[in-house]
Amino acid sequence: MGKRQSWYPGHMVATQRTIRELAPYLSAFIEVIDARAPNISRHQPLQQWIGRAQLIMVMNKAELADPDATQRWLSWFQSQGVTTLAISAQNPRAKIEVEKAIRRVLAPPYRLAVVGVPNVGKSTLLNKMVGGHRVMTGAKPGVTRGPQWIRLPGGWEWLDLPGVVTPRHSEDWRLKVLGIVPSTAEERILLVDKIWEIVTSRISLPENWRDWGRSRGYLKTGGVLDEQRTADAIVLAFQNGKFGRVTLEEPGEG
Repeated sequence: MGKRQSWYPGHMVATQRTIRELAPYLSAFIEVIDARAPNISRHQPLQQWIGRAQLIMVMNKAELADPDATQRWLSWFQSQGVTTLAISAQNPRAKIEVEKAIRRVLAPPYRLAVVGVPNVGKSTLLNKMVGGHRVMTGAKPGVTRGPQWIRLPGGWEWLDLPGVVTPRHSEDWRLKVLGIVPSTAEERILLVDKIWEIVTSRISLPENWRDWGRSRGYLKTGGVLDEQRTADAIVLAFQNGKFGRVTLEEPGEG
């Protein structure tokens, strides 16, 4: 229990309260999720908090996800009545695609809040939408610490909120593999076994990840494999799509 409490810091509790308080005044919530794990990377209670505000789902990092799986997820979310699009927040067209989706379901003025669990690209997307790096970004969960309003011409108002996460998912290995939930050095050794099972079924790689590490020269003095360095390199490579485009869950699972 203590482990889950430590992963649910006070600023995230404050975000829950802020969402409930602001929901009546907002046009929509833009929920950013990871296209590689679209359901477990959601903040599950959000729908209960936003009242009558519109929900628009943005599946970010689509360039790293299996494209066929992404289409299945888009169809599934839309069958649930949720406006959904898949993007890469790094892509110059992301702003155009998101604005088009917003205009399809809303009329101006647009008062929008961007929400999502840590490290799904929430602040990166918001920076794209506001046309400058006015929002802190970082690889550390919880970099955004308090609500930030950005007002733009044309009736656009954007609210950035701290990352939120559903505690019951905090031990899911897929969230740790994707870097959404922090993992310890010891855990990454175990995560690599799961990663390797997935990627070797898709592309040609050594049967054992330790052999891959040796081939890359991740060795200690005396030629002994540095397992920790190898594991860290594999997790990072997976997160960055170096082993191909992979989706870790399908609609209807769980």
